[in-house]
Amino acid sequence: MPALNHIGLDIGSHSIKAVQLTGAFEAPTFVAAGQIDTPPQAFTQPGDVDSDESIEAVAGAIKLLHKEAHFSTDKVVTSLPESQIFTRVVELPSLKQSEIKNAISWEAEQYVPVPMTEVKLDWQVLGNSTTSGKVEVLLVAAPINLISRYLKILKAANLTPLSLETEIISVVRSLVQRIEGAPTTMVVSIGASTTDLSIVSTGRISFTRSIATGGHALARGVAQELGFELDQATEYMKTYGLDPNSLEGKVMQAIKPIFDVIVNEIRRVLAYYASKHPNIPVKRVVMTGGAAKLPGLVVYLAESLGIEVQIGNPWEGISLPSHAQNKLIEEATSYAVAVGLALKQGGG
Repeated sequence: MPALNHIGLDIGSHSIKAVQLTGAFEAPTFVAAGQIDTPPQAFTQPGDVDSDESIEAVAGAIKLLHKEAHFSTDKVVTSLPESQIFTRVVELPSLKQSEIKNAISWEAEQYVPVPMTEVKLDWQVLGNSTTSGKVEVLLVAAPINLISRYLKILKAANLTPLSLETEIISVVRSLVQRIEGAPTTMVVSIGASTTDLSIVSTGRISFTRSIATGGHALARGVAQELGFELDQATEYMKTYGLDPNSLEGKVMQAIKPIFDVIVNEIRRVLAYYASKHPNIPVKRVVMTGGAAKLPGLVVYLAESLGIEVQIGNPWEGISLPSHAQNKLIEEATSYAVAVGLALKQGGG
């Protein structure tokens, strides 16, 4: 496999993160990393970012980040937002390789709610299902106009795209797939506007779902309940989180009903997965994303689910420079997607 040496670029609705690694996938070396706020209004409406002004604003922020973080390449692998992509694990009868393509196109038509002419279809054969004996396939359909929008941003930022992939695939690569013998794991990635769930068994993604509740919704809950402006509510949320003993538990009470939407979805997914894969239960939940570090969140989730919950560390096995080590570790949950993108072998 060729050595790594490109930038993993995660363009989020709240912030843009980037990481460059070199060396081998098994023992990568840190080169540079950084993050910058996403320009306001760049992603408020799906169509907004199509405007030249919006594309230039995002590209300008990426250029500034590239310069300030001292990246040494213009080659990038970028993620597409999970909320705008259709990702699903489907089961197909055992087919010859030549027959799979037609079967997948037909399956995609059942699950993708837009015409096939408007999406780019990709898939990955995962292997045989343990219960049904059918072949499990990870199906990804990305809207062509979304791909085109991201390519315009990269071109305007003077970067050379090697490939695009979904956030879930990159998070799983950075948090689970590099760890030998990892148990069946659910990865929960809490972004600003969505929470992405995936289950990884024997190193393969075998379930994905994205729900429209994230960190912004939690902050809004605090703002409404306690009568704060959103910025102040966000600070209170980060400081007190789901800790029942802080501020008489007022912040926790404001967050809890909204966070429980995520908890209940996790429960449903775990129950569904257990019914499909009774022999390989999910043994742990790994949290990532900006809101994963909220005080008390891990304890609250572990108690709600009755399962081990931990914060994912994308920097595991990557030696970090001493001058930046503390800051990078402190912000580790924000970098899971970017590290996963930087670890994509061959970039293609």
